[in-house]
Amino acid sequence: MTEDPGSLSPNNSPITENRAAGGRSGKENWVEAIFGLLEARAAIISIEARDALNTGLAKIIPLAVCLFSVFVAWALLVAAAIGSLAAATEWKWYQIAFAMAGLHVVIAVVSLLVAKKPKPSPFPVTRSEFEKDREWLIQLKNRND
Repeated sequence: MTEDPGSLSPNNSPITENRAAGGRSGKENWVEAIFGLLEARAAIISIEARDALNTGLAKIIPLAVCLFSVFVAWALLVAAAIGSLAAATEWKWYQIAFAMAGLHVVIAVVSLLVAKKPKPSPFPVTRSEFEKDREWLIQLKNRND
C-alpha cells in the first residue's frame, strides 16, 4: 500500500520545516540540510518507484500474453494470405512473401517514428522537489556567503 500523497505535501516535509525555520548557520546547518534533503528525496523516490513497479507488473504480464497471442495469430494470418494469394494468382509464393516483408518494414518505420515523439518525464514529484531543493540550496549558500 502506498503512502498518502498528502503526506508528501510541501507543507509537512522535514525539508520545508527546516527551510521555514531558517535553521542554524554554518557547517552544521549544511550537514543537517543535506542529510534531511537526501532522506526526503530517498523517501519520495522509493514511493514513486514502488508505485511504478506495481503498476508496471500489473500491466506487463497480461500485455506479454496478449502480444504473444497476437504475434502467433498474425504469423498464421500472413502465412495463409501468402498461400492464398499464390494459389489465386500467377505470382510465386516467395514474391508475395517479399512484398509482405516490405509492408512490415514500412509499418515498423512508422511505428518507430511515432514512438520517438517526446513523452512526459517520469517521476514528476521527484523532479519538482529537486528543482525546489536546488533553488533553496543556492539561496542558503548566498545567505551564508
